[in-house]
Amino acid sequence: MHTLYYTLPKSKDLDHDQSRQRGATGQAVAATASPLASLAAITAIKNGGSAADAVVAAQAVLGLVEPHASGFGGGTVIVWHDERTGASGVIDGLAASPASVTDSLERDFDGRAIPRERAMSGGRTVGVPGTLRALENLHKRFGKQPWAKAFDPARQHATEGFSIPPYLIKTITEIGSIQDERLAHEIYCGGKRRVMPEGSIIRNAAYAKTLSIVAEQGASAFYEGDIAEELIAVVNGDLFPGRMTRQDLADYTALDKAPATYDFNGSKILTAPAPVFGGIAVGQIVQMMESLGFAGQDLGDSADLTHAVMQAGRLAFSDRGAYIGEQTPTSVQAALLDPAYLAERAKLIDLRQVMGSVKHGQLGADMPAGPDGTGLTSAMTSHLVICDGDGLTISMTTTINQNFGSRLSVGGFYLNNVQTNFAAKSGSETGTRAYNAMAARKRPMTSFAPSIMLNPGGSVRAALGAGGGNRIVGFVANALLRIAAGYQDAQQIISAPQALSWTALSNIEPGLGKLSQALTQRGHYLMARRMDGGTQVALKQGNSWNAGADIRRDGTAVALIE
Repeated sequence: MHTLYYTLPKSKDLDHDQSRQRGATGQAVAATASPLASLAAITAIKNGGSAADAVVAAQAVLGLVEPHASGFGGGTVIVWHDERTGASGVIDGLAASPASVTDSLERDFDGRAIPRERAMSGGRTVGVPGTLRALENLHKRFGKQPWAKAFDPARQHATEGFSIPPYLIKTITEIGSIQDERLAHEIYCGGKRRVMPEGSIIRNAAYAKTLSIVAEQGASAFYEGDIAEELIAVVNGDLFPGRMTRQDLADYTALDKAPATYDFNGSKILTAPAPVFGGIAVGQIVQMMESLGFAGQDLGDSADLTHAVMQAGRLAFSDRGAYIGEQTPTSVQAALLDPAYLAERAKLIDLRQVMGSVKHGQLGADMPAGPDGTGLTSAMTSHLVICDGDGLTISMTTTINQNFGSRLSVGGFYLNNVQTNFAAKSGSETGTRAYNAMAARKRPMTSFAPSIMLNPGGSVRAALGAGGGNRIVGFVANALLRIAAGYQDAQQIISAPQALSWTALSNIEPGLGKLSQALTQRGHYLMARRMDGGTQVALKQGNSWNAGADIRRDGTAVALIE
C-alpha cells in the first residue's frame, strides 16, 4: 500500500523498513508522521547535528507535507531529557489568544450569540502561533548546527517538488470544502475541485519563501516582519475577523516549564503540565490500571483490561473539564496524579458492566472543581520522537488544531483555530469561570501527551506521544501499557489494535473484534473502526534505539546505524 512513497534512498548508515512492519534500530532515531521529515531529521544528526537540530528540520518539512496537521501557524509542546546532565524540561509553545478576545467564541464582542458552525473557523479562531518560538528556544539550548541549515531539506522539497502524501490525499478528500480554500485549491488540487492523484509532484513557492526568511533572519522575522503584517491582515480581514495586533505577535514567548511527573511500572514518566491535559490523563489511566492489577498484561488478550482501560478513560476525561487550564495550580495537577486518589477512582470501575454517568473526582476543599471547561473542538495534531546518540531525547507534539486549522493560510502555511479549545461557555453564562475560560494572552487546554519514560537510574527507557485529538490520551496510554507488557519492537506497539473511550461510546479497532461480544455484554456501545492517530514510539535497548511510527498515517521511522 503506497510502498513507493515510503521508500527512502538506500544508505548503509540508515535502517528503515519501507513496509513499515518493524521498527528501525540504531544509535539515533527519528520517528515522525512523514518519511521526508524523518529523513531530514536523521540526516541532520548524521551530519553532526543534535536532536534539537533534527526537530527543527523535521517540523519545517512537516509544515510542507502535512500542512493540515501542524506548521509555523500553530503551537507546539516539547518534552526533553538530557542524559548527560540528568536535566529535563518542557518548552510550552502553545498558540495563545490575542489581547482582544471575548469570553467565549459563542459570543461576539457586542454580546450577540454566534452560531457554533460559524465559531469553528475563521480569523476569530486564530491564536498567536508559538511553534517557531518553541523551536528557537530548543535550538538555542541544544543546537549544534547553524539555525539556517535545518531549513535546507524543506526548502529543497518546496522548491523542487515532492510526491503528494497519501494521507494528505485522504484528508483533503474527506474534507471536501477545503478544496475551495486558496492554498489547497492552487497547490494540492492543481486548480481543480479535487485533490491531485497519488504520484503527483507538488511545489509550494510561498512556503519556500517563508522558509528562506525564517532561516536567514531567525524566528523574529515571523513575529515582527512582513510575514507578521500579512498574517494580521488575513486574520483581521476575514468574514469572521479577529483583532490580532503586531504587539500580540511581538510579545509572544515560549515558556520553560518543569515536567509533570508520575510513576508507572517502576519508571518515572515525564510529560507536559497544564494547560496540557493529555499527559496527565494518560498518567491517570495507567495508574488506575496498575491499581487494578492490569499492568503487565496485553490489551488485546483481556476483555477485562480492555473494558477497564476504556472506563478509566472516561474517568480521566471527567477530571479534564473540571480542573485543567493554564492557571491550574501545580498542587491540583499533582493531586490529579496522586496514586491514592487514583486508587479510589479505580474502585468506580466495575469489571462486570460499564459505568453510568461519570463525574469528576473531589480533590479537597482547598482544590475546588470549576465548571466544565471543555472546548468546541479537539486538535488533530502531529507528533515526533527524536533521540540522538549523545543523550538528548525529545518528544514533541505540534498542531494547528483541527485539520487545516482556521482554514486561513498565509505564506504557504495554514493558521490555527486554537481558540476553539477554550471553554465553550463563558463565565457570565455559567456563573463562575472555568479553569479553561477564554481570556487575553492565555493558552487553551489541549489533549497533547508528549512523554518520556525514565528508568530508576535516570536513563531513558522510552519516548512517545501521538496525534489525533482526544484519541491521543488512549493511544499513549495503550502504548505505555504495551511497554509494561514487554513489547520489544516499537512498531508492534503502535500497529497493535487500539481501544479507548472518553464518552459513553467505546472505540475499538477491528483487530479487537474477538472481544466485541464480551464488551457488548458489559454494556459497551461499540464503534469498531480504524483510528488514524499518529503515535510515535522509541525504545532504548542497551546502547541502541528502536523506533516505530504510525502506519495509519504516513508515519515513518529511520535509524542511524553508525
